[in-house]
Amino acid sequence: MGLKDIFLGFFDDDGKLDISEYEVILGKLAAETFYKELAVQACTNLIANAVSRAEFLTFEKGEQTKKDNYYLFNVEPNRNQSASKFWRDAVAELVRNNEALIIQDKGNNSFYVADGFTTKKNGLSERKYTNISVDGNSIKQTYRERNVLHLELHNKKIKTVINSLNKSYGKLISVSQSNYKRNNSRKVTVDIDASSAKTPEAQNDLKDLMENKLGEFLNSEGPAALPLTRGEEIEELESDIGTKGGANNDEIRSFVDDIFDFVAMGFQVPPVIIKGKVADSEQALQNFLTFCINPIAELLGDEINRKLYGKDNYLNNTYMKVDTSNIKAVDITEISNSLDKLVSIGAYNIDDALKKLGKEPIGGEIGKARFVTKNYQEINKRLEAEQ
Repeated sequence: MGLKDIFLGFFDDDGKLDISEYEVILGKLAAETFYKELAVQACTNLIANAVSRAEFLTFEKGEQTKKDNYYLFNVEPNRNQSASKFWRDAVAELVRNNEALIIQDKGNNSFYVADGFTTKKNGLSERKYTNISVDGNSIKQTYRERNVLHLELHNKKIKTVINSLNKSYGKLISVSQSNYKRNNSRKVTVDIDASSAKTPEAQNDLKDLMENKLGEFLNSEGPAALPLTRGEEIEELESDIGTKGGANNDEIRSFVDDIFDFVAMGFQVPPVIIKGKVADSEQALQNFLTFCINPIAELLGDEINRKLYGKDNYLNNTYMKVDTSNIKAVDITEISNSLDKLVSIGAYNIDDALKKLGKEPIGGEIGKARFVTKNYQEINKRLEAEQ
């Protein structure tokens, strides 16, 4: 029902007003909210950006190396993307859609993230992947499971759960917004002499007042005047914002916070990180790396090792490791004591310590040398000295 139909309903068949006082509510309410999508995007981008900072270390028979695979996964997986962009796309697909497909073009020795594909589970048989598209372009080739990196995150799409949750909260937010806008809008009562609206001309004047002049008057940002005819009187009502049964901005914000909290929980991201709160951020960041990022890194490492390296190479210490230790920015003053301890017990060499600080290793025998302070000795020698 339009505004015009509402006002026409105030008159009976004889053109007389049925009521002497009524309330006019102006303003349009938003049809839908997008807080859920904002929360999902924030979580997805945070996870994707974090994983893209990981380093894909390659080993050959236990010795760390930098060869073709290291360059492909850390610098340039294909001619169109850098490694950071590639992994952001791959992880974003994985987080949002619960799965991601990476195909290899062996002719160009390149990897690509598929933005669409079709497959079905074949029980004990090897899966096949068809209808693959990359950057919106269809790939006619059919890929077998052994030739792709297929990443799966959860048993069910987390977005399905989040969407169901958002339906309820979306209604609550819409109602709260409606109440807030209604309670905070300008309202007036209009007293009209019923005897003055008997003629069609008087009725048209009244409709023009309600539909046009009154709306312009209430929505005006500067000085405004509203001409009234004899027998018409307008009185502005006070806003009831904050009163019992009303709505305020804190109530709306609490619903939005709930959506962010639940979405973050679904993606295993501490809510304080998404909201940018400083309190307890150190512990929250540690939980984020432990329960969200590291499992994804392990998922990537397992898939790469079983598809690209295979059983024999892996058992002979030729493999790839996704290192997430450098995702978190470090302050040299905060970790200097820890680095000193790691070097002094031989756990780190000089190059290890330099890389942890984001600096270039010096290489050579000095960089790889390990040191142990005189305070430490083998336990058997310690026992011999006490006898």
